[in-house]
Amino acid sequence: MDDYPNPRTLEDSSDDDALYQNHRHERDALLDEDTTTTTTTTTTTMLPKAVAKKGLNDLVAHHQSLHQKHQSSPPSEGNGSDVEETSTTQKTFVAAAGGRSTLSAQSPGQSTDETNNIRVRLQDADRSRMGTTSLLNSSSSVTSLASTRSSTSPGTPSSTDGYHAISTTSTVTTKKRKVRRPTFEPRSSRLDPEMMAKNEDPFRGFHTLFWIVMGAYGLITFDQEWTRVGKAFGGTLFSSFSQDAIILAISDLGLVLSTGVAFLLIKVISKGWMRYRVAGMVIQHCVQVLFLLFAIAWTIWRDWPWVQSGFFTLHAITMLMKIHSYIAYNGELSEKLIQLKKSQAAYAQIKKDDPKTTDDDSDDSRSESSSQADVTYDHDTTDSHTSDNEQDSNRLHHRLASEAAAALLQDTIPSDSATVNSSQLAAEIEELRSDLKCQNGELWPANVTVANFFDYLIVPSLIYELQYPRTSRIRPLYVFEKSVATLGTFTLLYLTTEHYIYPVVFDPTISPLRALVLLLIPFMMNYLMIFYIIFECICNAFAELSCFADRNFYEDWWNCVSFDEWARKWNKPVHHFLLRHVYDSSIESFHLSKSNAALATFFLSSCVHELVMMVVTRKVRLYLFVLQMFQLPLIWMGNNKTIRQTPRLANAFFWMGMFMGPPLLGVAYCYA
Repeated sequence: MDDYPNPRTLEDSSDDDALYQNHRHERDALLDEDTTTTTTTTTTTMLPKAVAKKGLNDLVAHHQSLHQKHQSSPPSEGNGSDVEETSTTQKTFVAAAGGRSTLSAQSPGQSTDETNNIRVRLQDADRSRMGTTSLLNSSSSVTSLASTRSSTSPGTPSSTDGYHAISTTSTVTTKKRKVRRPTFEPRSSRLDPEMMAKNEDPFRGFHTLFWIVMGAYGLITFDQEWTRVGKAFGGTLFSSFSQDAIILAISDLGLVLSTGVAFLLIKVISKGWMRYRVAGMVIQHCVQVLFLLFAIAWTIWRDWPWVQSGFFTLHAITMLMKIHSYIAYNGELSEKLIQLKKSQAAYAQIKKDDPKTTDDDSDDSRSESSSQADVTYDHDTTDSHTSDNEQDSNRLHHRLASEAAAALLQDTIPSDSATVNSSQLAAEIEELRSDLKCQNGELWPANVTVANFFDYLIVPSLIYELQYPRTSRIRPLYVFEKSVATLGTFTLLYLTTEHYIYPVVFDPTISPLRALVLLLIPFMMNYLMIFYIIFECICNAFAELSCFADRNFYEDWWNCVSFDEWARKWNKPVHHFLLRHVYDSSIESFHLSKSNAALATFFLSSCVHELVMMVVTRKVRLYLFVLQMFQLPLIWMGNNKTIRQTPRLANAFFWMGMFMGPPLLGVAYCYA
């Protein structure tokens, strides 16, 4: 037998095992970073005493040392290639691990073929592991070379039979990306007068003063309008509101009723007549495209003015987001239910096969049964070869031995199916049951009912959940208060538009620059009043009617120091929808980076905003799209270190952008 160099520890030589390390790094690159589950198992592999005494690592190290010698002193002329000059002496390294085929070097040509076969099998094994949905990151290192006699079952060779035991620790790390979900909890809106009084907000007096001033502003505007034209209502804007009002109401009711297609689709999926993947997803997107196209076509065909067109288009997009979330969320739950049934069947089978097995010893029994391997090593030499031929023979022998050792180490890594034990299945079943639990404690599809779907339609949330925080009762006085606030604020909105905006944008004698200056305050007031109507009045009223307890429809966006912070705070329902169904979905489905996913989300939002303006103005100008995308450099400027270190300056920079944006859009579209 050849003399081996001085043995090194496997920890020192782990970097030399190129095959093993390369495969491990390739797997690491595919893993996400959010959640990690690690399972460590220790297995024992029986090796011949001759191999165990020197250590598997010595084979690799010796092969490399011989290869370096060969590079420094190439074979003499006439020797030919390694394969051609290799002796016919039989060198065998057998790796029998769970039925693995035997690797032997019985002839030069066959040795090369077997080496290639080993490489192919290793690559195929890694591809299959990397292709699983759990994305296993498996790393295995030999931690000790036992020189004591091992305890074996009958029929297993012991150390007295010429075998030693190698203890192998295998660590299987399962990493998967967990989709973030918005957290719903009972909360009140920040500008709710009742909550401000309850919490003794120090600015509650300013809140009262603000509405007194707005009332005085309404009276002054009403008086000026009456003096100018002899009436406060009934102008151009009023005629736009009243035009085709009955047809608009009927169309809007039909729009809401048409969302029932989403319920029917989920009902079919819940009955098991169709899988959500892939047939359900195809039908879902076809329904959504037709839904939006019909709403736009109906708006254009009716030739509604900008008020009705804007309202109907925005409501159609809102309903579209709702049905998308309903179908997508329930569709994923249907797939989880299928997985739950499979896990329960596997768990029952494990208990049936070994009812005495506990969750604690299940890991040991399964890992031991899946990692037993017998390795034999025969080495016959002859003295009839020259020194050059012996070196070539040694090189081939150690190359085969090192590759077989790497193959053995790969086989000791437990696969995904081998590491699933009863405790892991029990945890998976519990997690799936928790995800499928409905409001009443039953499992999905108990929620797929007409009542639940109607409740979701009036809940002021664009993302569907099985459970929402609820209030104990409906307060009629609260609903009346929000209704009155909606009517009063809308009256102020109408007066501002009729008295301060229309006369400017429709006067051809006013230059665009002067119009921009004149519209700064009116547009900002309209923006604030629209925000108050939608997020404080309408959303809170529907939340009260549906007993929806989470009233966090917005945060303190007026204190923002950057536009990305404003995008997260000023419209929480849309932010939650984009976060779950656009940002997270693009990362999970298309494997985008976080920055690219954020850019894709921003781009989609800009396209939808421009679509609304195209329907309202019947023009394709892309002004809103450009201004939306222009927020990206504004975000970069707002994140400047100098600005961020002075929050007051950053907030002033934010408000300057808010002041300039709406009137600039109004002038651009009206003067175009």
